[in-house]
Order: sequence, then C-alpha cells, then structure tokens
Amino acid sequence: MKERRKVMQGRVVSDKMAKTVIVEIESRTSHPLYGKVVTRARRFKAHNVEPVVAKLGDLVKITEARPMSSQKRWLVTEIVQRGVVVEKAVDVELESLREKEEADRAARRVEEERRAAERLAKLAGEEEESTEEAEPESEDA
Repeated sequence: MKERRKVMQGRVVSDKMAKTVIVEIESRTSHPLYGKVVTRARRFKAHNVEPVVAKLGDLVKITEARPMSSQKRWLVTEIVQRGVVVEKAVDVELESLREKEEADRAARRVEEERRAAERLAKLAGEEEESTEEAEPESEDA
C-alpha cells in the first residue's frame, strides 16, 4: 500500500531561523450554528533546505515528514508563488522620511544661525552708534 503524506499550502511568515521557516495556513469554515465564515490560522515550522529555499512572503506547499526537532515535522517541497515583502518597502520609505527630516533639521539650523548672526550684527551696530553718540559729548566738554 502506498504511503500518503499530508500536503498543505500556506504563506511564509518568518524566515529568521537557519534552516526553518514558519508557514501560516488559513482555513475558512462556516460556523455550525450562526453560519458566519470564520477564518482560522495555524502555524507550522517547516524544514527549508537548498533545492527549494523559501523566503518571507512566499506561498509554499509543505509536506508531512519525520520529526526533525520537537516542533518541526514538515518539509517545504515547492514554492507556488514568490511573495512581495512589504516590510522592505516600508524600510525604504522610512529611510527616505528620515533623510527628509534630517535635511529639514539642517535647513532650520542654517536659518537659526543666519538669524543669530543678523541679531549680533544689529546689536553690534547699535553699540557703535551709542559709542559714537557718547564720544561727541565728551569732546564738547
């Protein structure tokens, strides 16, 4: 008799471990009493080896296998669809926002320095005028 292994399809939600990925499988069922469609998600740790290397966001097929660790009993057999990683796009967007903020800060610093220099020049000009006014009085006396 031919051995049958369970095969499931899900999305890779984490690939931070060395040879393991976490695959989330969503199942939609109707509630027995109320009839509302309920989505349930289950997570499985699957062995991710060289011929098929799944990354974050990929849609993969996992097959039941022998126990490889206390929690890992699945093997990534096929990548159905390569996923677009949203987090990297968010990182790029955050980096551009940081650069824009830094440019704004630099522009504000330059503007503040310019205003401070104008105030100092104005104060220095007032001091010169007051000393010039004071000197003629002393000459007349």
